Amino acid sequence: MKHSTVALLTLLAITTMPILAAPRVNVPQNPSALVGGGNFDNGEVNAAAETKLKFLAAIGGTRCRVNLYPGRYLTNNDWARPNPTCLDAIVAAAHARGITPMILFEYYADYELKGELKLGTTEQWRSLGAAFAERFRPNGTWGREHGVRDWGITEYSAVNEPDGGEFRAGGKIGPARYVAALRGLGQGVHSVDRSLLAMPGGFLGANAFSDWTLRGIGPALAPLWNNGTLDALDLHTYYDVQYAPMEKSYDHSAQHNFDAVKKVCGITRDILFCSTEFNYKKRLVTEEQAAKGFLTGIWDNLGVVGIDGKSGVTLFAFPWNLFNDSASDENYGLRVAFDPPQMTKRGDTLRMVLALTRGMRFERRDPRGAGEFVLSSAGRRLWVWQNRAGWTNHPGTAFTLTGIPRGATRVEVYGWDGLRRTLPTAGQSTLTVSGLPGDETTLFLTR
Repeated sequence: MKHSTVALLTLLAITTMPILAAPRVNVPQNPSALVGGGNFDNGEVNAAAETKLKFLAAIGGTRCRVNLYPGRYLTNNDWARPNPTCLDAIVAAAHARGITPMILFEYYADYELKGELKLGTTEQWRSLGAAFAERFRPNGTWGREHGVRDWGITEYSAVNEPDGGEFRAGGKIGPARYVAALRGLGQGVHSVDRSLLAMPGGFLGANAFSDWTLRGIGPALAPLWNNGTLDALDLHTYYDVQYAPMEKSYDHSAQHNFDAVKKVCGITRDILFCSTEFNYKKRLVTEEQAAKGFLTGIWDNLGVVGIDGKSGVTLFAFPWNLFNDSASDENYGLRVAFDPPQMTKRGDTLRMVLALTRGMRFERRDPRGAGEFVLSSAGRRLWVWQNRAGWTNHPGTAFTLTGIPRGATRVEVYGWDGLRRTLPTAGQSTLTVSGLPGDETTLFLTR
């Protein structure tokens, strides 16, 4: 695929606009608080759902996406009768495993085109958002009924990949009524608690088509992001060695696409980022090559920054699909077995990141320049170097660690395939590690 010439010209032409404050939310600083998976279809609790929750907790994930369809979130498909209690069982099961859900209210344009169910109005979506937010927000109705304090669902979204269907500009329905629905969702959620977050479902256009207008939906939604009705932008990123390569280019990164969408669509508020779907496709590559790219992609999605270039704005990052069997889903599946958890090389790369960063917090993010992230905890520090052409301003075969914690005795060097070597620190606060491979992400952990 090639970048859209029109989008490029628009991106270059946009001038600096006033910046409004980001939503008041404490963005998680530990990677495990950002990572999870989906889907938990219709919030149903059965053996399959329990197995997924157990698996997710075992590999170190703490989030999940629950996707609900109209027959579930509405009583008898009646927009006047929201059905929030449909989530009670999955919320209880997730809480028991230490997993926090976010909600995707699913809807397909085909429902309306086939005469099955029209998309709800602003007022109807406002009522829907308020009903679910009141029940499941931290210290909401569900929490009070179950004696659960300071925990609940804080993110509410609607319509997965709306730019892939008839809500796109020129589609049979078009963006206007979708925008009206999202206006209602945001207003309803915020009417309950302004710290709760509302957003559209994940978009595919930036990744699949280098279309930073999100097939015309983005500019139509921009006023809702700018006035605070919507809080975050969900971008699906499937790195592909042919169509969306990370090799020798930064143009298909989550950070680049997030920045480009905001500029092209005229989003001036410092909004939040999330990805409910990302992966490095095992297409025309080996699993090893895919895992090498996946490690770069993990940090790309975890480390997205806002307008100032250093403040983290990632709410969550969900690989698609943690739960799919790689034997039947070769491109995307990351699982080999549920119990005990066995994963592909890509899956093991994710599990390694979660294990190494347990208890750590982001200390520094610089994805646009140095291509580096630094995390720390008591006595440990982790450096992440995206050593790829276009991803760092100092590609090479050596990396200098500065600020090695006092008392650290060694540096462990990790790649996508795990621990590669260990070096003594000899009491130094600075150490240069040489002989590193190019065109991949490397991690350095002091202990």
